[in-house]
Amino acid sequence: MEIECLHFGQDEFTKHFNNKEQGTLQFYDHLSYDAESIKKVLDRPVHPHTQKLASIIQDDMEQYGLSDAQRDNIEKLGEGHRVIIGGQQAGLFMSPSYIMHKIITLLVLTEEIKAQHDYEAVPVFWVAGEDHDFDEVNHTHVYDKRHRRRRKISYKPNLTVPMSLGFYRYDPVEMEKTLLAIIEACGDSGLLHHKKNRIIEMIHQNEYWTELFHALVHDVFKEEGLLIFNAHGEAARAFEVPIFERMINQHEKIDQSFRSGQKKFNETLGLSPMIETETNVHLFTGSEGSRTLLTTEDGWFETDKGPVDKETLIERLGDTPETFSNNVVTRPLMQEMLFNTLIFAGGGAEVKYWGELHEVFEAMAVPMPIVLKRMEIIHEDMRLAKLLAKYDLQVSKRLHADVEEEKERLVADATDHEFLDAVDDIGTRLEGDYAALSDTAGREQYQHLIEANVKVHQKQLAYLKRRYQLEVKKTLRSKLNDLEEVAERIMPGGALQERVYHPWMFPVVDPRALSYTTELTIIKGV
Repeated sequence: MEIECLHFGQDEFTKHFNNKEQGTLQFYDHLSYDAESIKKVLDRPVHPHTQKLASIIQDDMEQYGLSDAQRDNIEKLGEGHRVIIGGQQAGLFMSPSYIMHKIITLLVLTEEIKAQHDYEAVPVFWVAGEDHDFDEVNHTHVYDKRHRRRRKISYKPNLTVPMSLGFYRYDPVEMEKTLLAIIEACGDSGLLHHKKNRIIEMIHQNEYWTELFHALVHDVFKEEGLLIFNAHGEAARAFEVPIFERMINQHEKIDQSFRSGQKKFNETLGLSPMIETETNVHLFTGSEGSRTLLTTEDGWFETDKGPVDKETLIERLGDTPETFSNNVVTRPLMQEMLFNTLIFAGGGAEVKYWGELHEVFEAMAVPMPIVLKRMEIIHEDMRLAKLLAKYDLQVSKRLHADVEEEKERLVADATDHEFLDAVDDIGTRLEGDYAALSDTAGREQYQHLIEANVKVHQKQLAYLKRRYQLEVKKTLRSKLNDLEEVAERIMPGGALQERVYHPWMFPVVDPRALSYTTELTIIKGV
């Protein structure tokens, strides 16, 4: 296995952020991935509730079978060790691949902090079980090598799920069918064949969508000591009641600081808003039937069950905390009020979210952690490497454009342009001859016949050219398919493969073989 780090195309904000420019870092408490920032965060006092939080996580994870490494990390968490954390909604069978790459980033950073700063941080993955965007998580894509095309595989594609994913009970029969379709499409490799029966057991042992996702992630990363926090678990929600109550009582402060901080962030850096929301409370209420974004006006809060006053809302929070959840503005705040975070690692959009929220943290007197962009990883197997070399292509933002240019060049080189010119000449002469035929006096009554006939000949000549061009492409079909495969496997639809394809398409990545980088990591030769 060979690893290459490539300076891949980044937007201006990401360049400034990765280069640790102070004009950008001012919105992140001037923290970056360096010894000074790490010491500053490590010197902060820890939350007094850390032991209780560790117990909740342990109780939730026990059902999946804790490894020794996980037990050690739960103990460290309870003792106040800081976490390296990231999260994601529960994608179908852990798809797409960047979910795995987020977790790998956490593990890589944990090892580096230990090796370079002699500190044992705890890797934590936050499962966003409150999320309700079912259309985003109910499918995956694989590359069909036989037909050389991208293929979408969905779980109940016509199903609408209005509630939080943590409330959704999946159909085990349909889920097993979806699993088998994915494994078949991935080629039913030895590894997948070995794990198939175990995954089928998980499908029938669990009941809720996020539980199955949790079980799958746990199975992959348990020996790495990864802790998994189910944000939608009943015990976690009950534990969060005082934090939710504080957010409700201070919703005006949160909203005002968000609006102000977002405006300052975007005006200073020349960006468009990432967070778009009309709410002024920044919390959801919901149940197994729906999820509603809270808004308030004149002292009344509009919930999924109709308008209520603040006292009634807080009473409901105490009675059924599992029906409350955060939106994009308060989720990072909830994370930092729960965990003692050293580093938060997220995608490019998440990094911008946190910058827009800097004044929220200030207003609520909650310090920000070090914020880093997660690692981006793609796989380049031996076949892809050969195809890239054969057609002199490079992995870059221009890959799709380069592929199209190479296809056009191949077609142009294989085309008999003299033949096409000769066909055009026939058409020109034909038009001239028919024009002369029409111009002869006394033939006006036949004009419609002449025009109809010339159109028939023009249509046949156009058909001849099209058929010829198709024949040319047919002779090049193998090469054109090669080029399309390169584009589709590395950057399907213009996005990096990790954002589209299922992780089972690729070999397992050992985090110990990697180092943290903001460049694109290319894993070659497997």
